[in-house]
Amino acid sequence: MARRLKIPVRSFGSEVGTPTVEELAEWVAQRRGIGGDLVTCQLEISLEPQGDVDIPCAGGMFYGRRWRDCLVGFREGVLVDEPDIDPREVIDDALALAARRKGVWVSLPAPHLLGLQDAYVGDAEEFQEILAGLYARLAREMRDQGVRGHVLISEAAQEVELDELAARRIVFFPKDPETFDFETLLEYQTELVVLPQQIGTAAELMEEYRIRRLILLNPESGDLAAATEYADPEMLQAGGYCERDCTDYWRGVTEQAFIPR
Repeated sequence: MARRLKIPVRSFGSEVGTPTVEELAEWVAQRRGIGGDLVTCQLEISLEPQGDVDIPCAGGMFYGRRWRDCLVGFREGVLVDEPDIDPREVIDDALALAARRKGVWVSLPAPHLLGLQDAYVGDAEEFQEILAGLYARLAREMRDQGVRGHVLISEAAQEVELDELAARRIVFFPKDPETFDFETLLEYQTELVVLPQQIGTAAELMEEYRIRRLILLNPESGDLAAATEYADPEMLQAGGYCERDCTDYWRGVTEQAFIPR
């Protein structure tokens, strides 16, 4: 067999639809006496196919509704009173996930994708800062219970969010790398996620910004080999974000996560 250099696989989340009645009944039976709800079930389903993923990540866009429910002072998505958090449900989620997989991350929408509005603060930038602060507190509550870190799925690089939240244990993930503002992102974050066809763009950015990790999304082994022209293999990861049919998806990512030698 030809020699291979294995490249770590990193998950940025898995989208999960509504479980069937049979799936939900089986899950409830397994957790008898423990508790949990539909979102807990979806979290665990999203994690299940990631057994061979080096850096697993439960959740996805669907997990945003849990965080909305943990934000105090909002009524139907509008801030109308003093903002605060009620972290009990995310703490329960964190305990359930940490019991299943050591080192698990959690993925959810960045604040600008939650669709929240302000009718209390009266200043757009201050409202963004408050919302980012609430996110940071909820993330800390989950990390205290064993979650490794958080992935924030983003459509735009918003400086207030990046300034308040980008950190070693919070990574912003560009939902559409082809249209994302990498320059703004890299002012705050040293991880860069690109599509294989953007390796040239990544090489240009590496000349200007400090990039600690280059992550190719859905790469084949040849893409990872091509990236070594610009980055040491130790800098590389194979990234995945599953939007459907996740069992086969993760198998495909892990099977291609190597560089031929």
